[in-house]
Amino acid sequence: MVDKKTIAIGGEMRPIHYGFAALGEWCDITNTPLQELGSLGQNISLSSAIQLIYCGLKHGARRNKESFKFTADDVADWIDDEGMGVFNEAMEIFGGSLAKLNPSEKKKKEKKK
Repeated sequence: MVDKKTIAIGGEMRPIHYGFAALGEWCDITNTPLQELGSLGQNISLSSAIQLIYCGLKHGARRNKESFKFTADDVADWIDDEGMGVFNEAMEIFGGSLAKLNPSEKKKKEKKK
């Protein structure tokens, strides 16, 4: 199971979660094939990254049984207001979640060390 995380964005601490529901929605929104998830950090557009953060926040709220009536544009505005630090933090949480969703990749990397 992926750990529940929170992030300070939009003037409050909000849950953020990158499970299969969030990733599935993001893949649908951005027309990204499932097999490209592993290489996202290398080649992602800014608008796709904002959509990714939006999906993580939306599904974090869903898992916590909280209302989330915001849009991807709201998320972009929050990043404008709070700076790139919050953007980078959300992307780091995503990267950590991706590793937990695909433990076989993590094991392969550990064997190489």
